[in-house]
Amino acid sequence: MNVFKFAREVKAEMTKVTWPSMKETKMMTIMVFILVVFFAIYLSVVDIALSSGIRFIIGN
Repeated sequence: MNVFKFAREVKAEMTKVTWPSMKETKMMTIMVFILVVFFAIYLSVVDIALSSGIRFIIGN
């Protein structure tokens, strides 16, 4: 495939892309940060509970 043909096709496809607005981008970013914090806290609680349970079973 010709490199220049490929570049033209990429440019044509990029004109078809629907980009999110700045407001949508900010909202999605905030949602991602909230989910990351939520799952970090959840996994920390699960880790602490499981390690405490294992220590109780082992007897340490």
